[in-house]
Amino acid sequence: MTGRPVTPSGSSILERARRAAEHRAKGRRIIDLTLGEPDFAPPAHVVLAAQEAAARPLGYAPANGIPELRRAARHAVEPDRVLHYTDAEVAVGCGAKQVIFNAFLATLGPGDEVIIPAPYWPGYPDMVRLCGAVPVSVPCSADSGFTLAPDALEAAMTEGTRWAVLNAPGNPSGATYSHDTLTGLAEVLRRHPSAMILSDEIYAHIRYTEGEYLSIAQVARDLRERILLVDGVSKAYAMTGWRVGWGFGPAELVRRLTAVQAQNCTQTATVSQIAAVAALEKGCRLIVATLDGVPA
Repeated sequence: MTGRPVTPSGSSILERARRAAEHRAKGRRIIDLTLGEPDFAPPAHVVLAAQEAAARPLGYAPANGIPELRRAARHAVEPDRVLHYTDAEVAVGCGAKQVIFNAFLATLGPGDEVIIPAPYWPGYPDMVRLCGAVPVSVPCSADSGFTLAPDALEAAMTEGTRWAVLNAPGNPSGATYSHDTLTGLAEVLRRHPSAMILSDEIYAHIRYTEGEYLSIAQVARDLRERILLVDGVSKAYAMTGWRVGWGFGPAELVRRLTAVQAQNCTQTATVSQIAAVAALEKGCRLIVATLDGVPA
């Protein structure tokens, strides 16, 4: 990358969360909607697994995650979303956020474009800009359920589009995509083979509606080599601070993500990875939230 370096702006969400914490510390009653953080504790068996692991000498782990975690993640997505991946198609990182950033850093250059449906999680455009690329916001109205319509995606696509972001259930909207909408989006994406698809599914187990959950990776299996499906234990298992996430994608992309991971932080904390294995091996129940915030 040449030219003037990009100056990071910091996370607007973390800044708002810090301000909310300051007000709370002063005794004010604060309803904090900044961080996507469950208000329940991690499962007891997860905590126990971490405690037992911490008492052992662990040492460094592979940059792409311990084999047990890659295997557990693959086995979890098979019955959950009826998707099958090999070990070489799993990229482990310090939370879903780092996996996404690693993917952008490994593939984006100056002037490249990333399509981001709005409303969106503020981290997406910040990460894109940090890579010297250009975020392209596409407004999605309440009438459309805050989902990206195929014609809106088509209108936003250019020769410079390198990624199209799909986040479902959406943050902050909670929006999910129907089979018909995903089919329409896939038709558009087939006409633009130079664009990758980021399917951020970290909230897949926390939804506002019951019924079948669909990923574009299920609906458009022919686009497999262009899809990075991102997930982790932060939301479904209330393990936000443990920082464990992963992406399922083509082996070459995973190799590039792993190279970035190896240079920026070496690996995800081994204790956290062992705890994540314990979480995945016992599974989780779907949390269908009601409007008053109480699980249904």
